[in-house]
Formats: sequence, C-alpha cells, structure tokens
Amino acid sequence: MPALLWTLTAVAIVLSIGRFTIRYATAGRFHLDDASHLLSLLLLIGLAAAYTTGFPYSVRIARIGRKEEEAPPPADPFYHRYLQLRLTVTLLVFMVLWSVKATFLIFYRLLFDVSRTFIRMWWAAVALVFATFWVCIGSTFTLCGSASDLYDFKKCSSPEKLHDIRATYKYWCALNVGTDLVVLILPLFMIYGLQLRTSQKLVLTGIFSLGLLIAAVDILRTVESLQSGTFSGVALWSSLEVTIAVIVASLPLYRVLITKKGRRSLLSRLSMERYKNMDESPGGTERKFADDNGSPGKSTVGTFRNDLETQDSAFSEDARRTNHVPLAHLSR
Repeated sequence: MPALLWTLTAVAIVLSIGRFTIRYATAGRFHLDDASHLLSLLLLIGLAAAYTTGFPYSVRIARIGRKEEEAPPPADPFYHRYLQLRLTVTLLVFMVLWSVKATFLIFYRLLFDVSRTFIRMWWAAVALVFATFWVCIGSTFTLCGSASDLYDFKKCSSPEKLHDIRATYKYWCALNVGTDLVVLILPLFMIYGLQLRTSQKLVLTGIFSLGLLIAAVDILRTVESLQSGTFSGVALWSSLEVTIAVIVASLPLYRVLITKKGRRSLLSRLSMERYKNMDESPGGTERKFADDNGSPGKSTVGTFRNDLETQDSAFSEDARRTNHVPLAHLSR
C-alpha cells in the first residue's frame, strides 16, 4: 500500500507542477489558491511519509485481530506508538481534504468576485467548510472517549468504543461529502450566466464536477470501513481519496490545453517568458516590453480567465445590456 500511495503522490506532484506552470504563464504571477494547493500537496507528502511509517504497525494490528499473531502485553509501547501514528494520519487526511476544498473556494472567488450574490453564497460556503473542518479535527481527539484515553488501546478497542467509532466514521463521511457537494454546486450557478458557448459551459461544468469523484471515493472508503474493516481495503480507499483530491484540484487550470487555440496561446506565452529571461540574463541584450501606453515595463501575460475565453472585448457591451456575469480579473 505505501507503494501505491507514493505512486499516486508522484502523479499529484507532477500535475501540481504543471498547474503552477500554467498559472504563471497565463497570469504572470501566483495567487492565493496556488498557495493553498501547495499546502495541500505538502500535507499529502507528509501524509505519505506518516502512512509509510505506520504501515508495519497497522499490519501487525490486523494480524493480531485475526489471531495470526500473539498480542503484546497491554503496557507494550507498541500500542501507544500505533495510536500516535493513527492520530497523525487521520489529522493529515482531514487537512489534505479540507485544504483542497479551500483551494477550490479561493479559485472560485478569484473567478466570480464581481457578483454580490455569489460573494454572499461564497462566504456561507466558507463558514460551513471552516466549521466542519474543526468539528472533524475536534472529534478525532475524542474518538476513544475523553482526550486522556486517546492512547489507551484497551479502551479504544472495547466493543462500546468500536461502536462509537463506527458512528463517528459515518458522520465524518456525511460532513466530508456534504461540504464537497456545497463546493461543487457553488460555481454552477455562475457558469450558466457566462457568455460562453454551450460546449464551453459543459466543459467547465465537467471540470468543476470532478469533486464528485472525491465524494464517491470517500463513500466507498467509509462503506469498506463499516462492512469488512479489512486493513488493506480501508488503506486502499484512503490512499485513493487523498491523492485524487489533490490531483482533481490541479485539473481546472489544464482547461487551457483542451483547445488548439489554448495550447498555442500557452506555448506562445512560455516562449515569451524564456525569450525575456534570455534577454535579461548577464551578457545578453537588455530588452523591455512596452505597455499599453508605449512606456517601458514588464511584459504582460493572459490570465486564466482569458484562457477560458470569457474576456473578449466584443462581449463587454452585451454584458452591460444583459444579465450575463463576466469573470473577475486574476492579475490584480
């Protein structure tokens, strides 16, 4: 299982690098959602390391549960170490999943911050996501009863506590899936008010609906935990959930690669950046690009909104006459 987790983590790292490259090429700088995505990626790497460390402990616990190995005495430090690692992994899972939600929320704010109605809905979603995060974090420390019993394996594995833990898994799933759906639905109200072709709206809806995949995996992981409870099954779905979440958060910016025009535009901007860097390097010829007024300044690059093809100047007059909502500028 660690091999699978590290493989998927490597995929997430590669796609994240691509996301950052596209953002810088199209916007000329990074934004707050990039910082949030970087945080989720670093947390994922930390989770993979913690999971790898705890894997032998979990395997041994599973063997003890199947009576394939004699259980150590209750005072054995093995139990304390196992519960420490389990707590660490659980906390990191929540941090990864909720930082991904934050990445999407910040991204939506950058796109649609011209709509007052959307901003009100956005703040309500932020409050819900923030509250559910701390509910999940807080309940982790009371999983075995009081916080003082957190590392007491005997109490954590008693029939009463196991029943409570199963109930906790259910409401963790409900909170995670519920907030995923809120984050998913939030931009859909805005997409169909944009001045885009139907095909473009469907593409954007598909991209933003990828969050359903995270919710589906979380449901499958919870069902596996409640029904069979086998270590391999739970570990498999847990690994899939966190890595898919980070991967999905990388994908919206790849929209620029779908169309031939978008690919040409991105390659042109990347070439312009390399050309500028060569000219400004020691020994090269110093070149400056003129701004709109003809004065020297930095070269400008398009934003993600330009790559969505929603900021055509020909649409501006129509937008004022209709209820269509333009996307907010990302290079302020």
